[in-house]
Amino acid sequence: MAKLLLIPVAIIAFIVFLIVLGAIGLGIAFIILATLGKIFSLIAGAGRGVGRGARRVSRRGRRQQT
Repeated sequence: MAKLLLIPVAIIAFIVFLIVLGAIGLGIAFIILATLGKIFSLIAGAGRGVGRGARRVSRRGRRQQT
């Protein structure tokens, strides 16, 4: 009787283990992508010089005109 119950429990435990492992891997992948995105935006922003500041000013300018 115990062997019959042990097999389904082992299968469920293995499936849960795979789900947890996949969630950890997905979290690490998102952390790496976020870090690379920040680095890329810093490099791209430094290359353009003015970059985001000009966009902010233009948005403020539009608000003031209306």
